Amino acid sequence: MTRQKSWRFPIRILVTNMFLLAIVITASIAITLQYSASKKAAVDHMLSSINLLSDHMSESVSHLDNDAKQTVNLLAELISSDLSSTSIEQKSSLFAQFLQKRPELYSLYIGDIQENFFQLINLDSAKDTRQLMKAQADDRWAAIDISGRGENRLRKTYYYSSTFHLNHQKTERSDFTPTKRPWFAASVQNHIYKIPPYLFEHLQVSGQTYAKRIRNTEQVIGLDILLSSLSDQLSMSSSKIINGQEQAFLFNQSGNIIASNTTHNDLDKLPQSQYIQDHLSIDPKKLIDIANNPKAKQPTLIEKEDTSRYYAFVTAIGNDILNQQYIAVALPKEKLFQQATKEALRSTLLNALAMIILLPIVWLFSSPIVRPIRHLQLETEKIKQRQFDDVTFTDSYIKEIWQLSNSFVSMTEDIKQHEASQKEFMEALIRLIATAIDDKSAHTGGHCYRVPELGLMISDALEKAKEGPYKDFHFANDNERLEFRVAAWLHDCGKITMPEHIIDKGSKLECIYNRIHEVRMRFEVLWRDAEIEYLRAVHIEKQDPTVALTTWQENQTRLQEEFAFVAKANVGSEFMSEKDRERIKTIGAQEWARNFNNRLGLSPAEEMMFAKQEQNNKLDSDQPSAIETLMSDKPEHIIPRHKEIKFDASLGIKMTIPEHQYNQGEIYNLTIQRGTLTTEDRFKINEHMISTITMLDSLPFPPELSRVPLYASTHHERMDGKGYPRKLNAEQLSIPDRVLMIADVFEALTAADRPYKKAKPISVAINIMFNMCQEGHLDLQLFRFFLTSGTYLAYAEKFLPESQIDKVDITPYLEE
Repeated sequence: MTRQKSWRFPIRILVTNMFLLAIVITASIAITLQYSASKKAAVDHMLSSINLLSDHMSESVSHLDNDAKQTVNLLAELISSDLSSTSIEQKSSLFAQFLQKRPELYSLYIGDIQENFFQLINLDSAKDTRQLMKAQADDRWAAIDISGRGENRLRKTYYYSSTFHLNHQKTERSDFTPTKRPWFAASVQNHIYKIPPYLFEHLQVSGQTYAKRIRNTEQVIGLDILLSSLSDQLSMSSSKIINGQEQAFLFNQSGNIIASNTTHNDLDKLPQSQYIQDHLSIDPKKLIDIANNPKAKQPTLIEKEDTSRYYAFVTAIGNDILNQQYIAVALPKEKLFQQATKEALRSTLLNALAMIILLPIVWLFSSPIVRPIRHLQLETEKIKQRQFDDVTFTDSYIKEIWQLSNSFVSMTEDIKQHEASQKEFMEALIRLIATAIDDKSAHTGGHCYRVPELGLMISDALEKAKEGPYKDFHFANDNERLEFRVAAWLHDCGKITMPEHIIDKGSKLECIYNRIHEVRMRFEVLWRDAEIEYLRAVHIEKQDPTVALTTWQENQTRLQEEFAFVAKANVGSEFMSEKDRERIKTIGAQEWARNFNNRLGLSPAEEMMFAKQEQNNKLDSDQPSAIETLMSDKPEHIIPRHKEIKFDASLGIKMTIPEHQYNQGEIYNLTIQRGTLTTEDRFKINEHMISTITMLDSLPFPPELSRVPLYASTHHERMDGKGYPRKLNAEQLSIPDRVLMIADVFEALTAADRPYKKAKPISVAINIMFNMCQEGHLDLQLFRFFLTSGTYLAYAEKFLPESQIDKVDITPYLEE
């Protein structure tokens, strides 16, 4: 039902109120551009700082290189004669003048062709020098003098104070020969030989050696410098030029670290050629390629093993000690763009503040849209819950919302009609299935039709109860009633899979037909054998005719009695004692002669079964004739399972599965103690519950019908937990479950359309059900309600003939 308005306006009129979204988009673009520009500025600034740092370090390296060269050149000029005869104190005093104010100069030494060697070590040059040289706290210099030949070659170490007072000394053997050192062999006059930076053996720090041959002598003067001063310079320069939060490294083409501003305690002790690789997690060659390529994009993003992320900048410096050097700076990602992030955050906060100020205005202008949409949302929930009658029209001045509301109302009516037709179709289909099951076998009669009717009658009575234990019982809504009704209609749907010869098995020997006829024919054979024996005795063996006649008559009388006993046992109408079971076996042991081949005229399935059993040595080979027993259990009577039965653990089925599909043995069937069903037959019948569960669980029931498989599968359970298929007990059985249990039993006892039994009067049925309650089968409390509410009588009057409706005194069944 739609409502008319005199005028409508389109929703685009409200588009003007979306300026807030435009502000967000504009601000986002501006902030993004600002952030990108700030990031680019941070990178440009860093590149500029790296270049400046490179210039500073280039000057530092050049200055250190020049100082070392000047020192070596000056000493080479000053020392114009052999110093081997000069005293230790004089040589130490001379060398100390060059080392005293330059901590980067580690030591000066001189060696000659006669293998004499003298070295003065600056103990203040590095933190571990004193410890490695085994010097004392007041020692300032350590002078090493090595001379002598062979076993007499000695190393003498003199420890001097700052005023060159000899504090102590030590002497030890030495095999050190200066002429075999690279700096001695490579040194020439008028040229300074430089060794590439390397790790000093004693100090474990980076350093470099300068050496020059003294003019007109066979002596070589050498100078060791420490590159730690470059680390200090690098730390100071990077702190001033950049921000002090970066890691800066000076390294050469081999990846060796010459200097670093890092405070890593083990920096000087790590393999220098690997430190850049290990510390920055990047191949030094990649950094060198970037530094040597002016067009290379910087910075380079590095992800370390600890998942931290860094940006690396690298540049080459113009000076060299032996080869090209490079400066690499690694800065945490968040530090590089910290300022850009702060600016972007500040802009975001300002825009957010503007948004907050404009929010009330936007809220005011959005109300004409939001309010009806929210109302439509509530109507949608009603449709979702199938509350079609509660759906109302949502009015609005916005044309599109008004049209949408009209569509909602029309859609609701269509869905309601469609659902009604679907429910009608579903229930018709369910009734069709139930009717087909009833029509499949006369033994089920109208069971699948009457059980739902009785179940609904009991549930209606429960809901109408004003007092007693069931006064609070109610189905929550019509969907729950439908759920119970569908479950009642489908409670035996699994019977559609049951073979008719099992459902209709009215005698013990019945399969597809009643095999009592085969047994009777064998008795006929024995009857004629007795007659033949009589004739042979009289006419061939010439025995006394009177004796022969008496024997013949006795045998025929015995056969008549035995067959009558077997036929009665086949009916299975009463309990068979152990004595009767033994008599069946005795009767069955009688022999008769078979003269025709029992392997002729077989179906392909029978031939395959015989062949398989012969292969497994369960059958004798093919014999055209044989002596057989009157009744027997043969291997071919065993029908194996064609597939293994496994129950899904989630179904909770607790049923013992017989080994074979069927056992059609004649003795085995005739000696059934009660009824006509073997263990295998009983399982096959009970298996209809498993089929019911499997079939219903495979159906996509909607949520409101989700308990249909459960309700439909519990009517063979017992209150004491001994039922099937799940062996549920009273605590696990709901009231709807118990209702179907009562309905199923009462209908079965009173059904008048079963060909295999007589219908019981309602008084007998009630008495049987009371005993079942006493035995823990049915719910006694619900059974008493079934009586007191008069439901049993209402059902009887509707479905049973008057001859079954006798008078019932329910008083005894209500007493505690």
